[in-house]
Amino acid sequence: MDDKTIATLAVTLFIALSGYIAKYINDLQLARRKDRLERVNQQLRDLYGPLYALNNASNITWQAFVDVYCQDPSFRTEHGIRPQSEQTQQIWRHWMSKVFMPLNLEMANLINEHADLLEEAEMPACLLQLSAHVHGYKGVLAAWDEKDYSHHMSLTPFPGSALYEYAKSSYIKLKSRQAKLLESVQR
Repeated sequence: MDDKTIATLAVTLFIALSGYIAKYINDLQLARRKDRLERVNQQLRDLYGPLYALNNASNITWQAFVDVYCQDPSFRTEHGIRPQSEQTQQIWRHWMSKVFMPLNLEMANLINEHADLLEEAEMPACLLQLSAHVHGYKGVLAAWDEKDYSHHMSLTPFPGSALYEYAKSSYIKLKSRQAKLLESVQR
């Protein structure tokens, strides 16, 4: 074999090997992007999407409840909404047990069942607050089941706007990340 043939074979082999390595690296990067996309899809599907939707439903329902029922002075004290009369307490018990507690339980269950999908390394304070609020109401509702109406509020308050802002910002951030990953995977 002459030098020309050896050089041609070496160049051909180098090009083939370079092409194989480039394809391997490209396939590896594509697989990683697909893995990241699947994680984001799972976070949106199993945690942040339902949490955001349920929290929005809760907020809209809460605002409607406040608009309809809480204009009555017997529903308010200097500490906020606190049903004072027997009638307002009965309304409160109905709405809390049939509407708000089921929504709150569903949100708390999502968080407990899918904590592995959280973005943060530590549980955000608003999610811990929601869990404490729900557990506090479990005792109140159990007492109501036994016809004990001496308490009408959870020992810990609902996280309110902190939960809404967390759910909204996390959802929007993940939707943006999803769009970018979808674009990079489809290229």
